[in-house]
Order: sequence, then structure tokens, then C-alpha cells
Amino acid sequence: MIPTILAVSFIVFALLDLAPGSIIDAMITDEMTMEDIEALRIAHNFHRPMVYRFGLYMLNLVRGDLGYSDLSGLSVWNLYMTRLPNTLILALATLVVGSAVGIPLGIHAAKRSGSITDNALTVVSLLGMSMPNFWMGLLLLFAFALHLGWLPASGNRDGILSLILPAVTAGSNLMASSMRQTRSSMLEVFKSDYLRTARAKGVPEEKVIRKHALGNAWIPILTTMGSSLSIAIAGSAVVEIVFAWPGVGRMLVEAALSRDVTLTMGTVIMTTFLFVLVQLLVDLVYAFVDPRIKAQFSNFGRKKKTQKTTKAALVAETQEQDSSGTDFDNNENIDAPVSAVISNNIPAQQDEPEIILSSENATEPIPDSAVAPTLNAGAKDRPARNQSNANSTYELVSKKYKKHSLTANILYQLKSNKGALAGMIILGIILLAFIASLFISFDAVTTTNVRGRFAPPSWQYPFGTDNFGRNLLLRVIYGSRYSIAIGLGVSAIAVSFGVFFGAIAGYYSGHVENVIMRIFDVIASIPGTLLGIVIVTMMGQSLQNLIIAVGVTLIPSFVRITRATVLTVRDNEFVEASKAIGLSNARVIFTQVLPNAMSPIIVTLTTGLGMAILLAASLSFIGFGVAVPHPEWGAMISTGRDYIRIAPWITTFPGIAIMLIVLAFNLLGDGLRDALDPKLKK
Repeated sequence: MIPTILAVSFIVFALLDLAPGSIIDAMITDEMTMEDIEALRIAHNFHRPMVYRFGLYMLNLVRGDLGYSDLSGLSVWNLYMTRLPNTLILALATLVVGSAVGIPLGIHAAKRSGSITDNALTVVSLLGMSMPNFWMGLLLLFAFALHLGWLPASGNRDGILSLILPAVTAGSNLMASSMRQTRSSMLEVFKSDYLRTARAKGVPEEKVIRKHALGNAWIPILTTMGSSLSIAIAGSAVVEIVFAWPGVGRMLVEAALSRDVTLTMGTVIMTTFLFVLVQLLVDLVYAFVDPRIKAQFSNFGRKKKTQKTTKAALVAETQEQDSSGTDFDNNENIDAPVSAVISNNIPAQQDEPEIILSSENATEPIPDSAVAPTLNAGAKDRPARNQSNANSTYELVSKKYKKHSLTANILYQLKSNKGALAGMIILGIILLAFIASLFISFDAVTTTNVRGRFAPPSWQYPFGTDNFGRNLLLRVIYGSRYSIAIGLGVSAIAVSFGVFFGAIAGYYSGHVENVIMRIFDVIASIPGTLLGIVIVTMMGQSLQNLIIAVGVTLIPSFVRITRATVLTVRDNEFVEASKAIGLSNARVIFTQVLPNAMSPIIVTLTTGLGMAILLAASLSFIGFGVAVPHPEWGAMISTGRDYIRIAPWITTFPGIAIMLIVLAFNLLGDGLRDALDPKLKK
């Protein structure tokens, strides 16, 4: 953990140091001379290399000194520690809400797998994972705070009542993900033999599920919960902004927008430290909840003692045999294989002809010579119609056992999967909207119309108008080009770099693998929202920089999945044959290994696209994405939140658009996973 913290701190320090502006910019006045400005630079060590300033910063960090805010002049440490309790309270409430609802629902769905209840809960979990947090928070704020008046709208002045809406909003994604993971893990455990044994012994069903099934399914569930808790601690900026919650995330966004470099850097480093610490604690909790790991620790001393006793017994037995004068060298059968000894007494069986029906693996229809003896036996003595029946039987057999290509099998599986089919239909509609946006001018979606402000949905304006009188239908359609551009750009960056470095790491292993994986482990240790904020702060606010920021955050996931897949392919016979005929390593990797490792990468790509669109919309919502007046969906929701009481449609339709495109990618990803998983093929 310590090297990771040092590496993350250096990356964040270097990125913010490269950002335009510095601490002394706010201190420079018109009355200062060049000598005064240079003296100010020397006082803050800007005349020294960046590495020196980083070392000085880390030395002060060890002492508990994070510097002072560039704007307020207050201690960064004091500001951070003042906001941290509120963030921790919100994170723990998120964990309680998500796990208390998601885990029981996941168990319930697994027990009724394939039923209407299971399908309904699956749809709910997919909707929860596809819905942007900030949009759901605005909907809850409008319904329960502004319309019904049951709960406070912002702040933390009303105790636990102020915590309900932020906790439910932040816990919705955790509830959906934990429910899906619990269902998947429990379905795997339900097939185990020890559960059937427990039921056969008369163990009550409640105890079977609670102790035996859930106890052996905790690892993936805890991993999901730990990741969500880490994200809640590090990436709750969006929820804190929606509900004006005085936490660390909101302070970070405000500091980055105001270019307070010292406060931004201190907040990012400390939040990343907590992120890594939570991941470490989750790994340690594994030993307390999983009975297999617990048994390893409890039996470690016993196994060690047993090994010592066994070793001593073997030594004593060897000494006793040596003293008895037994000559092992003269024993002819001592080193002989067991099969050879047995073959001296048992006669070998003669080889029998083996009948193999391999028509299922044939690349062409079964030849006439193979089918004719069976189908056409005695055909000369039969009528002509029997011959036609034989020919039809031949066609049916050929059609049944004809081998299809991998692409054809995948398309067949996707067409048979209703969820994947629905996802493809939604993506088709969004693609049509993208094509339609190409015929809409930028002036048509940005020109204001003061007389038509806040017009509700009608035949003239199906989605209504916004605070400037602009047609929301045209703006939503035009905004589809940003989501398509983000998806294509992020996938190009993540797949290009992730697949390349993952393939190199998995193919070569050794020191090359260790170096590559440690570098991307460090990048993965920085939460996506924080890394996106830092990159956009350094490079500036634009669509291209937003794509780069989101793409960089997704590279580690593609590196991991590519490396894991390449490790399973690189030792196959066709790879060894390619090396034997003299192909270079580059050709072996890109022509032999990667084409046979693309299935998991494709599934990861479809699910990663949904995450990329959500992250990009979140960054735009908090002010680090596409700048207004460009009609990006996240920025449109951010603009409409101030008018949610009088014009809720301004935030409703862009939020639905985001949810639908993310839902489509999730459905398609699930369908591809089922189509490419050999365990699920019938």
C-alpha cells in the first residue's frame, strides 16, 4: 500500500503541477515588479525542479502539513478533517442501505431463479445500475422534499432526516450491483454437493442458505460492497453537490473549479489514501467471513506441526531400513512404473475399432458415402418415394449437424436473448437519433427564445422548452452525438492501450508483467471521478479532454482482462506451432493469441461503454465536461436542476436518454456474456 500511495501522490502532484496557473498567480498584483515576482517564485520553490518540490511536499505530508489554501489561507489539513466525518457518515449510510436491501433481494431472486420475481428483480437491478446518481437524486429531491415536503432538501442540519435522501441516492447503485452479484454467487453455490448433503442430513433450509450457501459466496459480494464503499468515500462529489452535503467531494469540486491547487492536491491525495485503505481492509475481511480462508489460517499451525512430525517419521523409517540392510538397488521393480508391473500379469487387450460420430464438428454437410449405407440400404427394392424420404432425411441430418461460424452462433444467441434484443433495439433508436442530429444545425439548439421559456411538453414542443426557450427535443437529439463520440473515443483509447499492454504483460510474464501491472494498479488506485477532475483541470474543459480523461480511467480494466485471457491462451498448441515455424513474438501476439482472446474483451467493452457514459455525464454535471451551451445530457441536467420545481421536464428527458443508452449497453453486455460463456450454451 505504501508504494501505491507514493506513486499515486507523485502522479497527482505532477498532473496538477502541469496544469495552467500556480499558487503565486493569485498573489501577484499590478504594483509588483519583476524582482518581486521572482522573489515570490523563490519563496515557493518554483525555481527548483518538480521532483524537489514533490519531496518537500511529501515530507510535510508525513508531518501532517498539507499546506494552506490558495484562496482562503486556511490549513488544508483542518479543512479536510472538518469535512471528512460528513463523507464517512454518508459512505457508511450508503453501505447500509445498499447491502441491507440488495443482499436479501439477491438471495430471494436466486432461490426463485427463472421465475417472474427473478426477472422483475433483474430488471430493477439493471435500471438501478443504469440510472445516473445525480439524476435520481434530483428526482427524489423533487418528489420528497419539494413536492411532498417530507424530508429536507439540502444540508445536514436536520440530523438523520437530512441523511435519508443522499444515502438512498448513493446506495441505489450499490443496491443494484450487490443484488446482481449476490444472485450470481448464490446460483453458483446452490449447485454444490455440500448443500445437497446438508439438506439430506435434515439441516433447516434457512440455516443452509444463511450459513452454508451465503458463507461460501461472500467473497464476490464483499468485493462489490468494498468497491462501492471506496467509490462512495472517494467519488461522492456528485451526490454531495446535489444535496449540498458538506463533504470532502463537494470541497474538492469547488477547489478544482476555483483553481485552488494546494487544496485540490491535498484533498485528492488524502481521498486516494482512504480509497486504497478501504481496499486493503476488504482483503483482510475475507479471512473472517469465508470459511475456506478461515480454515487455512486456523489449520496453518496444525499443518506445520504435522509436516514436522511426518518429516521426522520419514527420517526415522529411512534410518531403520538402512540399518536392516535392505538393498533397494537390487530390487528390479522398485523404479518400474505401475502400468508396467500390472502389464506383466494382465494380458493387454486388443485394440478395437472406435466409432466416432463427428458430424457435429464437421465444416461441411455429411457426404453421401457416409450417409448412403444407412439411408439408402435396399433402395433398389423400394419405391421412388422411399428414395425421396431418404433424401429429405439426409437434408435434415446435414442441416442439423452443419457447423456454424462463431459470429453466426453469437448472433443466434443474441436474437434468442430478449434482453440483448431489447438492448440492440434501443441502440438502434439512439443511432437513428445520432443520424438525425447530423441534419440539425448548432444554431437551432443554441438560439434563445425568451417568449417561449419554460413551455411544458406539447404538440409543438414534445419535450418542452428550457429556461432560454430552446426546444428540448432538438437539444436531446443533438446531444446524442456527444454520447456517441464519448463512447467511440473512450473505447478507442481504452481498448488500444489496455489490450496492447495487457497482451504484452500476459505473453511475456516475468519482470515485464510485474512492471506493467504495477503501473496500471497505481492508476486504478485513483478513483475515476478524481482522476477525471485532475486531468480536465490540467488540460482544460472540452469534449476531447473529457474523452481522454474518461478513457484513461478505463484502461486498467482492459489491461487486467486482456492479461488474464492471454494467460489462458498463450500455452496452447497453435501458439507453440506458430513459434516453431519462426513467427516473431509480435505476429504471434496479434495474429494468434489476441484473436482467440477477444470474447471477454468484447464483453468488457460493452459494459465499460455504459460506465464511460455515466462518468462523462457526471463530470459534465459538476462542471468538468462539455461546456455550455453545448447540449450534452449531463450539462443539460445540471442547468435544469435550478428550475426543477417549475420545469421538471428540463432534467427528466436528458436523464431518460442517459439511462436508456447505459441500459442498452448493459443488456447487450449481459447477452454477449451469455452467448460467449460455454457453461451457458445448451
